[in-house]
Amino acid sequence: MKPNKQILILLAGALILGCGGQAEQTEAPEELVKTVNVTTTAITPSTFFSYVRVVGNVETSNDIMISAEVSGKVAAYQVQEGDQVRKGQTIVRIDDSKLKQEKARLEAITSQAKENYERLKRVYEEDGIGSELDYLNAKYAYEQSNSALESIKVDLGNTSIKAPFNGMVESKMVEQGEMVSPGAPVVRLIGSDAFKIVAGVPARYSDAVQTGDKIDIWFDTQSADTLHGTINFVGGSINPQNRTFRIETVLPGDKNYKVDMIANLRLQTVEQEGVLVISEEFVYSKEDHYVVYVLSQNEQGNAIAEERVVELGLSYQTDVVVENGLLTGDELITLGSAFLDDGMRVTVKEQTGNTLAAN
Repeated sequence: MKPNKQILILLAGALILGCGGQAEQTEAPEELVKTVNVTTTAITPSTFFSYVRVVGNVETSNDIMISAEVSGKVAAYQVQEGDQVRKGQTIVRIDDSKLKQEKARLEAITSQAKENYERLKRVYEEDGIGSELDYLNAKYAYEQSNSALESIKVDLGNTSIKAPFNGMVESKMVEQGEMVSPGAPVVRLIGSDAFKIVAGVPARYSDAVQTGDKIDIWFDTQSADTLHGTINFVGGSINPQNRTFRIETVLPGDKNYKVDMIANLRLQTVEQEGVLVISEEFVYSKEDHYVVYVLSQNEQGNAIAEERVVELGLSYQTDVVVENGLLTGDELITLGSAFLDDGMRVTVKEQTGNTLAAN
């Protein structure tokens, strides 16, 4: 009897376990679906800007070599290199002793010629004595002597070399005591009232750059903020050597600029209003077209990624204009878009500092 009871108990347990297993198998298993965590941004019209960056040099409208106008020895410098001078201030004096002696000689000759001319004129016109030729020769001799005297006076005035504008004495070309002749450079004077930047812009932007356009300026050697100026000159010809055209802009502010400093310039070349602009990092190349992913829903109402074929327009740095394929109000998938395919399930997360795509 005991063995039979044990067999029945075992059979009953096996039946119970079998029925339980069949009950569990009748329940539908939970569906496993691959999803990607993403963030989105709403597409709205904006203004697209495109720029070109060029490098220019600081110049001044007044940067000249002042030359001597008379011959003589450099008597003295009234200023030193680096000194600021005002318009009309004497910079150099040239020895004028020889010119003064020549002036005295010509004054005597002119005085004598004048007296002779006036005497011959009086006796010829009043007394009818002498010939007209003698009278005219005396007249011409006086005029020549007087003209030479006036020329010497001009030369004496030119022995003081004066600043033609406000500026700084950059360098002395001759030393005190050296001889100079007319046309010989004496000092280099750099104007301090108006600095400008001169740059060359590639010829392909000739239709995009115009006088009056805004321009951003900054220097690698200065920690100051970016300056904002206006193009006040656009050249009318292309340099055949480097295929650029010349532009100029006046340097704003009262910074300590120096001639030949290197300046960075950023010029606006394109402005399009009311266009859809996105970052090119969310645009992907597939075969012979470009696609982006936007947030959509499937028939069951689940969030999915919809692949859109787009046509691209102008671009600048990481911004690109989408001409076709996106509509205002679309939710562009940004972070996580690199892991997507058309119709893939997504979970929208709030964008944080570092949001990573996850399965």
